[in-house]
Amino acid sequence: MIVGVKRLSQLFSFAVMLTALFSMLIVAAEVPAQTQPQPAQTAAPQANNILTLDEAIQIALENHPSIRASKERIGAQEAVVGQQMATYYPLINMNNFYRTGTQSGTTTGVTPNPFDTFFSAGSLNLVLYNFGKREGNVQSARDTLDATGFNYKTTTDSVILGVKQAYFTYLGLRALVKVQEDTVTSRQALTDQAKGFYDVGTRARIDVARAESNLYLSKANLISALNAVQVAWAILKNAMGVRDLPERPLVEDVTMTPVAYNLAEAKKIAFASRPELKSFDAQRRAQDQLIAVARRQHLPDIIFDGNYRRSNTSIVTPANPGTFPLVGGWQIQLSFVVPIFDGFRTTNRVQETLHNYYVISAQEELQRQQVALDVEQAYLRLMELQERIKANESARDAAKENQDLAEGRYQVGVGSIIEITDAQTLYTDAQTTYIRTLYDYKIAEAQFIRAIGQ
Repeated sequence: MIVGVKRLSQLFSFAVMLTALFSMLIVAAEVPAQTQPQPAQTAAPQANNILTLDEAIQIALENHPSIRASKERIGAQEAVVGQQMATYYPLINMNNFYRTGTQSGTTTGVTPNPFDTFFSAGSLNLVLYNFGKREGNVQSARDTLDATGFNYKTTTDSVILGVKQAYFTYLGLRALVKVQEDTVTSRQALTDQAKGFYDVGTRARIDVARAESNLYLSKANLISALNAVQVAWAILKNAMGVRDLPERPLVEDVTMTPVAYNLAEAKKIAFASRPELKSFDAQRRAQDQLIAVARRQHLPDIIFDGNYRRSNTSIVTPANPGTFPLVGGWQIQLSFVVPIFDGFRTTNRVQETLHNYYVISAQEELQRQQVALDVEQAYLRLMELQERIKANESARDAAKENQDLAEGRYQVGVGSIIEITDAQTLYTDAQTTYIRTLYDYKIAEAQFIRAIGQ
């Protein structure tokens, strides 16, 4: 009996151990099942896949062809500055030649046999002073380089504005897709409701036909809205300067930043900041230098020349027993070149540079007027949209209430199908107008920032 009890005790302990082991296996199997959804770590790239406005602008700055072209223009103008700086350095040449032939003389006639001539010379030419012509050309090139740099800033600002406009246009169209999807949903519900009323005999077939017609129209509008989004993405890619970029979600931004300046302050900031005006100012300075250089063409140049040469011929004379070694020689020359008459070339060159200066001045004034117009238009547009947003928001809320009331009336049988479909259309239009106004404001805000040169 005692042995039986011990046996039962052993079996019970063994069963407990098996149960514990089985429980551990279940827990071990459940742990992976719980941690398996943790590929939320792999879903993190989904969040990182969102394209922010700053990222879109950075992509444009790195890839847009017009920005690359502007950078190359800066490099080209830097090379022009280097070319003008070359006049501060001596010009060193090496001239080597071998010549063979006959030679005629007044007493000996023509030498019957050809002879050889060997010549090798090094020369140095240096403009010592030319009364500011060299300095003027260098300074003009540097001012032109400044203008090219401001043109690069203008191009960059234009690209950034293009990206912002395309970005907010895409967001607006994407929001309109949601409006159309909601419209399809509500009209599908209305169609189902009208069919139910028709089936029980409380409504006429015309209610179903009208509801279906509006449903199909809303589906067609949804297709158009989806296509508009695809086109907007293509435009955004083009604005960023890339050919292939898979469509990614964007960060929705409908915040309204209040305008920090009045119109007069905005114009003042624009006149001081716009790179186009700074470019014209640099161009005028460069042209000033060219005018001065053209007028200094009447002044002399002081030039230093020096050379060292070794040469000889194969004609044997008492003084020249053989061709080699070559005979050396050198020469130093200081020239004072005074221009007397050049066929009025310098006079006409002065007139050309003066007229070019007047052209630049007129273009600068035209650009200044355009800047003032840009600022005023952008400022007034912002003021208008601020008020329109408030009005359109109220219109949207009222249209929503109108639709809710119409749906309630139709459900209890006192409203008509025309009333509720008109209410749905009114609410869809009000939502569309409100969303477009919001993103129009974001675009106008970007245009205003660009207009004041910020």
